[in-house]
Amino acid sequence: MKRFGTLEGVFTPCLLSILGVIMYLRLGWVVGKVGLLLTLGIIVLSNIITLATALSMSSIVTNIRIGTGGAYSIIAKSLGIEAGGAIGIPLYLSQAISVAFYIVGFAECWHSVFPQHSLLQVSLVLWGILFVVSYYSAKFAFRLQYAIMIIIALSLVSIFLGGQTAQTVPLGWGQVQVNDFWKVFAIFFPAVTGILAGAAMSGELVDPQRSIPRGTLAAIGVSFVIYVSLAGWFAHNASAQDLVANTSILIDLGRWKPLVVAGIMGATLSSALSMFVGSPRTFLALGKHSIVPFSGAVVRVNKRGEPTTAILFTALLVLVTLLLGTLDNVANLLTMFFLITYGMINLSVFFEQSIGIASFRPTFRISRFIPFLGSVGCIVVMLLINAKFSLFAFVSIVIIYILLLRREVKIHSSDIRSGLLIFMAEQFAKAAAKLPYHPKIWKPNLIVPIEDMPSFARLIPFVKSIIAPTGRLFLFTVLSGHEARVEGQEDGPGVDFKDQTKQELINISHPLREADLFVEASVVESPDFTTGSITTLQAMRDMFFPPNTLFCVLSDPFPGRLDVVRLVAKASHEGLGIIILKYHLQKGFGKEQTINLWIRQQSPNIDLSILTALQLKNNWDGQLRLVQAVQEASEVLEAQNYLMRIQKIMRIPLDIEIKVVVGDFRECLTAAPAADINIFGMPEKPDIKLTQEVFDLVQSSVLFLRDSEHESAVA
Repeated sequence: MKRFGTLEGVFTPCLLSILGVIMYLRLGWVVGKVGLLLTLGIIVLSNIITLATALSMSSIVTNIRIGTGGAYSIIAKSLGIEAGGAIGIPLYLSQAISVAFYIVGFAECWHSVFPQHSLLQVSLVLWGILFVVSYYSAKFAFRLQYAIMIIIALSLVSIFLGGQTAQTVPLGWGQVQVNDFWKVFAIFFPAVTGILAGAAMSGELVDPQRSIPRGTLAAIGVSFVIYVSLAGWFAHNASAQDLVANTSILIDLGRWKPLVVAGIMGATLSSALSMFVGSPRTFLALGKHSIVPFSGAVVRVNKRGEPTTAILFTALLVLVTLLLGTLDNVANLLTMFFLITYGMINLSVFFEQSIGIASFRPTFRISRFIPFLGSVGCIVVMLLINAKFSLFAFVSIVIIYILLLRREVKIHSSDIRSGLLIFMAEQFAKAAAKLPYHPKIWKPNLIVPIEDMPSFARLIPFVKSIIAPTGRLFLFTVLSGHEARVEGQEDGPGVDFKDQTKQELINISHPLREADLFVEASVVESPDFTTGSITTLQAMRDMFFPPNTLFCVLSDPFPGRLDVVRLVAKASHEGLGIIILKYHLQKGFGKEQTINLWIRQQSPNIDLSILTALQLKNNWDGQLRLVQAVQEASEVLEAQNYLMRIQKIMRIPLDIEIKVVVGDFRECLTAAPAADINIFGMPEKPDIKLTQEVFDLVQSSVLFLRDSEHESAVA
């Protein structure tokens, strides 16, 4: 329900949240500690951070439909539901528990005037009043803030008309060390962290894209003038000793003391009321996206548009916090969560500006330096306030984020995470393209033409064993024109066979994606399979992440539409390594334990063969055997020495077996120890007849490999 405008929904709650207890009870202490000039520096620096955040928030809300939840909605629509939830949950808790802080602050001020009244009783009475007001009408709550604003204004008039004339020399400088300055800064900074009070009502603003920027920035401007003026007033009307010793000196120096007391009470009351109204809206947004348990109940609203369940839960949380009385123990932690929220808003804008996406077209434009400054400022302030609580807050948010990722929240928002990752990949790819390639960085990146997908599906585990854990895979198949066209149906619309085929490719590669391997799939239209395969291979060589090895299958049940000799020749010309698999239908890959790697002296294909064999050995946790065939027994010792040198130079594990077989090559194939797979180098020109002959003799699945110039088992 859209009910509030700029003044009522944004400016008033923001201003009253900023003009809080710290202004009344700590600003004078700050002036006494560091003097007027450094106090002005603290005020300016604090406002730079909040102003940067407000400008970032203003920019992003003019680019999106913000919806319910304020800061949560902003972050979720930029960085995803999980990131929004990771920030939104602690933000909501901070907002809700902050109500208890303000209630206790009000009670303490009341107790100073009426000492006979119990602090707890006053707190509970005020809690009840705030609960009733927020439950029955947020509109009435905001109208009540007008009265509070008048009281605060009158208290400021009383302060500026009061003071003492004995103080003639302004307190320009204080006796303070650098470390003390930052401690004082940390104490003051929470005074200016109320800028999200208006954004929290985003779901009920008539025009949030207009109201949030105008109302928030106006509140910052007005509060800045008040803080600077009041700092000057302190410096001219009291000594440093009095300001440090008496934090309630405003009451003593004010022209009409009851007005000052009323202003302090009004400031705490307005802050409590603003949070009591705003925090259930954040909780409501979390419920709408199923971030919190019992979301179905959380999203209930009454006829007046009030989120009744969220208000009830918030009221209960505030009450428990009041009864436990542990507010001081979590004060720093709450401030951390607010600052992390501000930082994430700044980061969201910085990322969207940086990655250059066309959808980021805010009507409120700002320099990229502003959100960057806001992000850095929030981090620095957090560390200055309390490094221990900062770390705890970060860890808490990371844990929540991981838990939400594991839950796989079924809400898809128009966030920029994929765009951000693509942008980073583009930047790294550009940088990598400027550097020379070296075989040291080689890893298996396969391109695989698939003729028969059901038959190829059983080979997926084997392909995984070649590329895991960090290799890449590009799968494609080729459709002729009549296969790819849309075929009509009598009882419904046509079926796009190309889309169906693409989905089949995605389905068979699902186990690889589950293993977190980089897999791409495509369907190509071409007059024949070989031409389409060659075209695809040529196109992929110029991509950001090109394949480096062609993987082909020669098993019997495949249709045989692929001219392997022609494709291998083209792949070699394009600088690709070659792996050809001849699959044994009955034995498959056996127990996936033993690997025979056949090596001949001065083989031009030794690098890719060794690298592939080691991949299989590692992923199978198997036994690798280096095998060499010699014609004479007198050559055995030389062959063994050669294989041992290969083992040493190419850093092959010591647990391998070395085997030299004597006889004619075909005899050696049958005499060699059995293996689950045999690996051979490929002749310069593929010989299908020889391939079949070797396959028949070894009686196992066989790999035939050819090096390119991009692999090295020595590097």
